[in-house]
Amino acid sequence: MDGFIDLYLPENIRSYPFISSPRTSTTIAVSGGGAEQANRNWIQPLHRFSAPEIVRCHETIEDLREHWWITDGPHRSFPFRDPLDFASVRLTKANKVPALSPVDQVLGVGDGAEATFLFSKTYTRGAFSKTRFLTLPVVETVVVALDGVASPSTDWEVDREGGTLTFDTPPGLAVVVTAGFLFDVPTRFEADDSFEQIVKAYETTGAAGLSFWEKRPC
Repeated sequence: MDGFIDLYLPENIRSYPFISSPRTSTTIAVSGGGAEQANRNWIQPLHRFSAPEIVRCHETIEDLREHWWITDGPHRSFPFRDPLDFASVRLTKANKVPALSPVDQVLGVGDGAEATFLFSKTYTRGAFSKTRFLTLPVVETVVVALDGVASPSTDWEVDREGGTLTFDTPPGLAVVVTAGFLFDVPTRFEADDSFEQIVKAYETTGAAGLSFWEKRPC
């Protein structure tokens, strides 16, 4: 993943209850008669993570300064756990890790030749569903099954930055590949002047907010 550093924010920052907001990009054309035609510009939403007034002490500013230097501000992305959506199953509570199962998500169906499958999560409402492809599975949490039977971790490997699961031997024809896992989102500081704004707000009011944007891999 270009420009990515696999380095989490300090615990005192990422443990804060961030607000998670998926954003879409839609162009809506309105005709003279008032009819609308909508065009989806992005295949998948991008998320914005914000924490109002998270900076309340100088220690937090120092932690952010170090991370800012390492990532060159918004130039490089880093992993972040979405407090509302970070597992292969639905959460029962924000930031609470759920029980995972190797049959949580269907990643594909074997054809006897393909050995690599993309990590994904499917969201369903009634008869409608949409699949989200993921790029940062948490390797040590991944559990896998073939046709519902657990597959030992010695038979496959995970490419975290590539978001792929690769088997030593391709799954057979019509074999359903499933997995359970936790995942992160690649994020960056919102803008080049983010740190400046944080310091100004902190010195003025004694508190300041912090925001990150999800960075879609190239």
